[in-house]
Amino acid sequence: MDFDDADVFEEFHRLGWTDGLPVVAPTPERVAALLDHAGLSPDSVLGTIEARGRSLSAGLAAANAVMAGCGPEHFPLAAAALCAMLDPAFNAHTVVTSTGGAAFCLLVSGPVTTELQMATRHNALGSGNRANAAVGRTLRLVARNVFGARTGEMDASSIGHPGKFTLCLAEDEPPAPWEPLRVELGYGVEDSTVTILGTEGPRQVANHLNPSPEGILTTMATAMRCPATYPVGKGHQAVVVLGPEHTAALTGAGRTRAQVREHLAEASRVTPAEIEAAGVLLEVGTQHDMTPGRDGRLPTVLSPDDIFLVTAGGHGAGWSAYIPVWAPTLHSVAVTRRVPAPGDGLPSR
Repeated sequence: MDFDDADVFEEFHRLGWTDGLPVVAPTPERVAALLDHAGLSPDSVLGTIEARGRSLSAGLAAANAVMAGCGPEHFPLAAAALCAMLDPAFNAHTVVTSTGGAAFCLLVSGPVTTELQMATRHNALGSGNRANAAVGRTLRLVARNVFGARTGEMDASSIGHPGKFTLCLAEDEPPAPWEPLRVELGYGVEDSTVTILGTEGPRQVANHLNPSPEGILTTMATAMRCPATYPVGKGHQAVVVLGPEHTAALTGAGRTRAQVREHLAEASRVTPAEIEAAGVLLEVGTQHDMTPGRDGRLPTVLSPDDIFLVTAGGHGAGWSAYIPVWAPTLHSVAVTRRVPAPGDGLPSR
């Protein structure tokens, strides 16, 4: 059956192939343009979810990327993000079936952010940028259309949040002497990378009047240790987004990235009494070990390495953000892939 572009959304919506927003018709010509730009054949396999018994071909990935609004130039990044999503360590099956309603949070670092004109400063976590929106949206459409993650079927989100439409953050290169995220993760400064985490929604962190690094880090640690966040006390991973004012205060005081992560990992530890005072009961006899350490406290993040520190955002009064992972590392961990150059084919580790 043939459809005009104007009729595609209505038909795809009727079939359950959309996220509720309009889609671009995935014509053979549009799909082929994405595959050709990336150097991928339609039968190339990007990954598998064993629990679903389904694999993702490059052809299906490209079709969903077109629907999400990607052009050919966006597809190498989207393909790398999909390969990261399908890494067994990320455990996509659990991420999309959990009642926690996690988003696919993407952290993009490197020259690709400039090449695609991604939003790295003002509204870095908001709307208005095609690359940020379309690349992040591609993963959700693939989860829905290829792996069956639809409400009432595979997706069991109790509440969910808007990041499930798209949540793609591009790093603004940090000021010297700080190195960018990709270098901290072991890649070259000339590389471009994408890291995926299954997260809750972002929380804005405000500290407008205190210029001291101790004050800024205390504010962030307070946001991190909130017992209403499910994995607090169980050990999870997290994204800390530092805006320009807070970054300048920390670098100006000589704080290294490692020192910032170490401080936050320690300062975000909580006592059982703090958790119980919030009305949350400690889990006993479950898969989550909530035995306090020698200091009598429980971890929010298991180690400083579980904090993914990203500089982004525009100048203002002093804003940063915190994005917690929706569950402990027992269930899912972050995965990073190198973004290939156009024509280079499948992404690599």
